[in-house]
Amino acid sequence: MALKTEHLKTAKAALKSMSTRREKTLTRADFITGLIKDIHAKMTAGFSLEEICAELNKTLPEDEQLNMNTFKTYVRRARTQAGIAPTRAWTPRTGPTEPKIQTTPNRGRTKGQKEDPASDFRDQGGDL
Repeated sequence: MALKTEHLKTAKAALKSMSTRREKTLTRADFITGLIKDIHAKMTAGFSLEEICAELNKTLPEDEQLNMNTFKTYVRRARTQAGIAPTRAWTPRTGPTEPKIQTTPNRGRTKGQKEDPASDFRDQGGDL
């Protein structure tokens, strides 16, 4: 059975009507991804993520509001995808520290024994 050109026309019309009937729903991650440039601009202007999240939650329905930790995760992912650098470093960048291992003189140790066990533990900042 061969198809006619009429079928092609009706199939195209059916596909066109499908796209207008169904509205695409955004996930929360897609929502943040769409706003990441505006969020980044507010962050560089001095607003905190908490303030931005609270402002966005005012625009969302009660059951769709963002948790702060989830919001931070979505912002981090969206920023990475968009190639936007963070506004500040999360950890201070310092050079590597030299280990402070204290050794005791050779107090009768044989060749296979370890050093003084007290040197294996870091100073915890208190008296024992």
